[in-house]
Amino acid sequence: MRPRVVAIVPAAGYGKRLGLKKKKPFVLLKGKPLVVYALQALDKSRAIDGIIIAAEKPCVKYFKALVKKFKFRKVIDVVTGGRTRFESVKNCLEMVDDSFDIVLIHDGARPLVGEDEISGSVALARKYGACIVAVPESDTVKLSDKKLFIAGTLDRNTIFRAQTPQTFARGLIKRAYEKAKSGSFTDDAGLMESLGHRVKILKGSYKNIKITTKEDLKLAEVILCG
Repeated sequence: MRPRVVAIVPAAGYGKRLGLKKKKPFVLLKGKPLVVYALQALDKSRAIDGIIIAAEKPCVKYFKALVKKFKFRKVIDVVTGGRTRFESVKNCLEMVDDSFDIVLIHDGARPLVGEDEISGSVALARKYGACIVAVPESDTVKLSDKKLFIAGTLDRNTIFRAQTPQTFARGLIKRAYEKAKSGSFTDDAGLMESLGHRVKILKGSYKNIKITTKEDLKLAEVILCG
């Protein structure tokens, strides 16, 4: 029997490094708000049964209007996000009930996620309990000391750049957030690692970029143009 999967989309970021007046989720990418691309991918995915969005409090009503405008069928709720990504995800997890088996967490600022990443991460989370999408590092990676002198060269063959989705068994990720003593983790996999749980890697796509700067936005436009 196929597991029921809920997708959590943290989208409460300010996007200061973009240097634009609009809130990050509503920055236009080829005429559509940035967050719409991720929501469309999740809404269309055969692996996803429900979606919960975390939004900045003043933006909740705008997200609800987007859901209506783009006819997203799977959005269950738009909740108020916290001051950090950790708090936003935690707020969403409180809305996840026992009817779901798997929780997939995907950043609203990653518009180019594909079905292979979505369904593949769900399959591996079902098997291993925890899975992240990541890409192998292609550059030579240097370790620096505090004075910015090279302290060593790392083996890039064992280094991956973490992306999202990051996907987990519902009970496992909820317990992890409940036990967490700090909200300083930059991703959900780091939280699982701190609790001693092994996390499986699914090799993803270099196209699945996170929009942080204006250059990222331009690159996303180029990728969308094919």
